Amino acid sequence: MTTPVLFLVFNRPAHAAAVLERIRQARPPRLYIHADGARPDRPGEAEKVVAVRQILEKIDWPCEVFRLFRGKNLGMRDGVAAAISWFFENEERGIILEDDSLADPSFFQFCEELLDHYAENHQVMHIGGSNLLATMQNPTSKIQRPKSYFFTGFSFVWGWASWRRAWQKMSLNLDGLEDFEKENRLQNLLPDGMARAYFLDKFWVTRRRENKSWAYAWQFSILKTNGLCIVPAVNLIENTGIGDPSATNTSGDFAAAKIKAETMVFPLVHPFEIKKNPSLDQQFFYVCQKPRFRLWVWWVLKKINLR
Repeated sequence: MTTPVLFLVFNRPAHAAAVLERIRQARPPRLYIHADGARPDRPGEAEKVVAVRQILEKIDWPCEVFRLFRGKNLGMRDGVAAAISWFFENEERGIILEDDSLADPSFFQFCEELLDHYAENHQVMHIGGSNLLATMQNPTSKIQRPKSYFFTGFSFVWGWASWRRAWQKMSLNLDGLEDFEKENRLQNLLPDGMARAYFLDKFWVTRRRENKSWAYAWQFSILKTNGLCIVPAVNLIENTGIGDPSATNTSGDFAAAKIKAETMVFPLVHPFEIKKNPSLDQQFFYVCQKPRFRLWVWWVLKKINLR
């Protein structure tokens, strides 16, 4: 492996140790570690932060290690965005993993090969490791294997890879959101009006800093610049934070996200065309963002100004 890895950690020693073991198996030549600081109003959190950092002292393969350990808590939005910017200030490309993104070992090779393959295609901005639709194999023939991955407008961030040239388009404050809405740019991603309204609402909430998300800002930045994302034909990431009360964004019950990681088959089979599949994007929305019934409830509450 030649690709560097950014590892984002905080206050969960067991999760961090499990993901670090998968990174150790991949043996990247350079490892960047960002550890956020403890929150002063959370009793016992400082001890957990220290325990995580002690685990990260045990890098036992030939590897350059760069550590950015925060003295105070920056939070998910500012802390993660700053960490990724730090990473890409030093690297042209790389893989990003959080402490609850447990990758199948084949994930690293998958990312590395596609980082090479699309290095000069600036429309491709994001290589995701998650596929919450489970296995998505095309109808097979005796001659041709199914494609190894697909293109989408959705940037799944439970284990992903990208390039500096893509991250330079990131707008944490969602600059240009007014024109984006006025021009109805979400029409290119989702034909469903309620789904578009839900996504646009998420963008405005993020713009107003009413949530902790950096990921919606990244999603917006990709859509704004007509970027493409890659999703593997099989799920390569198990999110071990689902249902964890200490998780920031995934403490609830999210059944679709509980699927296990599988192994990618090599050599990769590339799609014939570099373009999105609208029906696939629609499926991703209803499985990964908002099931139809919950979207309808959200829409009704929004209309009567209760949400």
